[in-house]
Amino acid sequence: MNTNLMGKATPWLRQLGMGSKKLSETAAAAARYCAEGAENAFRDALAKAKAAAAETGSQAGAAVSGKKNYALITGASSGIGMEFARRLSLEGYPLILIARRRDRLEALRAELGTECLLLPADLARREDLIRLCEDLVGRRIDIFINNAGFGVSGPFLGTDLMREVNMVDVNVVAQHVLFKYVLHRMEAEGGGAILNVASSAGLFPGGPFMSGYYATKAYMTSLTRGVAEELRQSGSPVYVGCLCPGPVNTEFNAVADVVFALPGISVEECVDSALRMMKKRKTVIIPEKELRAAVIGQRFLPDALTVRITAAQQKKKMQEPEHKTVKETACPS
Repeated sequence: MNTNLMGKATPWLRQLGMGSKKLSETAAAAARYCAEGAENAFRDALAKAKAAAAETGSQAGAAVSGKKNYALITGASSGIGMEFARRLSLEGYPLILIARRRDRLEALRAELGTECLLLPADLARREDLIRLCEDLVGRRIDIFINNAGFGVSGPFLGTDLMREVNMVDVNVVAQHVLFKYVLHRMEAEGGGAILNVASSAGLFPGGPFMSGYYATKAYMTSLTRGVAEELRQSGSPVYVGCLCPGPVNTEFNAVADVVFALPGISVEECVDSALRMMKKRKTVIIPEKELRAAVIGQRFLPDALTVRITAAQQKKKMQEPEHKTVKETACPS
């Protein structure tokens, strides 16, 4: 998030947390500042994206003979992102790895023993997001795993506002900007594959006690489906899909401060399924058979009933009593 912007908005946000008597006025003022900052950041980022696409397209568009182009992975320092790095390294791709924690990226590069360009970045910061787009100019990308993200659990009235704003910045803003940026590049270069890592949460009408997280994943699932159809109708050579797993045994549950109500699958199973379905150009990828059946089944239930069932499952995930306040935790990227 823009630090100058947040410095000006913080007094208002503090008042929100203290239950200000002028709650509506305070919220409106904070929203105006955030909207103005977001508009400027988007304008800059998208201008750089289009310029980079044009520049890369005017350069040698073909792959270097005998060598694969880069696989780009965000959230590469743990979990699903790390496993994608391992698998794509085995397939011969040089990697561009993005995460906040350089030490973890360094350890992964040493493990893989393959060409890895490390670009540490905090994707909740607009400055880092724009710098990342600039750093990618001139490097052709064949595969983009748009993976960075995290969750916040707890009742909406009890969760930390700034933590949720950071979640939206990573799960929605950063994923959207990088998706658009890389898609421009791939269209100009004549092909590629993009996988947006969403969640099965994005396939349900709502998720009480993780309401914000469910909303961010619904955004990316809907965006991917819409763009995939646009590309199909235009005859684009670029593939886009979204990965929507259920529980996966990663650091996610510790970061979101939850325990899974259902057994999770391994990251190896999740990535195996994703890579198989990507090759079949599947738009929505759900690794687990049981979850695919549940997603189909909930279509025949009223949304209100589905939300109540989801609420019951979410309550089982929470490690502490229902009315807790979520503690500050690190982003799993």
